Amino acid sequence: MNFNKKLMILVKICLFMFTFLLISACSQTEKYETIDVFAIETLDDNQNDKGFFERTGYKIVNAITTIEEGKTHMKSDIKSIEDFYDMEGNYLQTKIIHSYSNKSKLLLTEEGNTLKETIQEPSTILIIPDTAKNIKLNNMSQKEKAQVKEHLLAFMGKL
Repeated sequence: MNFNKKLMILVKICLFMFTFLLISACSQTEKYETIDVFAIETLDDNQNDKGFFERTGYKIVNAITTIEEGKTHMKSDIKSIEDFYDMEGNYLQTKIIHSYSNKSKLLLTEEGNTLKETIQEPSTILIIPDTAKNIKLNNMSQKEKAQVKEHLLAFMGKL
């Protein structure tokens, strides 16, 4: 009976130590968030006879990228709205995308998913389609960033 008590005490101490190590490892995380607004050329999926991808138009993107990294895990979360236009600047479609992943360095597991919805209404903000070719808003004010974030989060409910 005395041996069982000692064994139980040892097990409790080991559980306490494991819990303490797990909590201390998880508490050291860094989180980064970027809010981007840009326009970029779109290219055909197939190469032409000369081996080049031909330009098909452009897209305007509003995006929030969140990365969280700790000693035992890495998480990424990307929310975006993409308005597509042809070479003449005619609106084609809008894609709402939410992509996320989680990688555990401790358990060596990965999980994630991508949700997409296509709508037929231009939905990005801060860049006017007539002037958009290859442009990125680098110096957005905090007010503009908050406006883009609020706008994007409102669209995520459609997924």
